[in-house]
Amino acid sequence: MDTSNVTRSMWIVVGGTVVTLVGTLLLDWYSISASVNVQGVGKFSVGSVSIGAWDTGNVGKLAVLGSLVMLVGVVLMFIPNPPELPVPLPMAMLAVCAFTALMVVLKFLDHHSDTAIGMWLSLIGALVAAYGAYEMGGRFSMSSSS
Repeated sequence: MDTSNVTRSMWIVVGGTVVTLVGTLLLDWYSISASVNVQGVGKFSVGSVSIGAWDTGNVGKLAVLGSLVMLVGVVLMFIPNPPELPVPLPMAMLAVCAFTALMVVLKFLDHHSDTAIGMWLSLIGALVAAYGAYEMGGRFSMSSSS
C-alpha cells in the first residue's frame, strides 16, 4: 500500500474509526461500584459491575454495529478497486459516523449516570471520523433550481 496517496482527511477517518471501535468493543460504557464504610475500621469495597456497549440494550447494539460498518468503510477506502456504492463513499462514511454518534448520544440521554470511558471515546471517535468524512468530500448537496 502506498501511503503517499492517503490524505489528511482519510487519516482522520481512520483514527476516529479506531477510537470508536475501541470504545464500543473493548471498553465499558457503564461502571457501578459499591462500598461499605464501617465505623472505626474503614471503607470496604463490596463489588463493582461494568457493562459494555453491546450489553446496554438495542441502542448500544446499534452503536456497535455502526462502528463495525465504519470499519468496513475504512477498508473500502484502501482497497484498489472498491465496489460501486449508491452514494459516494465519503458521504456514506459521514452518514454511518453520524448514526453511530447519534446512538451514543441517545444512550447517554437514556441513562446518563455512571458512564465509563468507553462511551465517551465512542462519541468522540465517531464525531472525529464524521468530520474526516465531511472533509473528504462527504457533503450533502442540495440541488438549486434557478
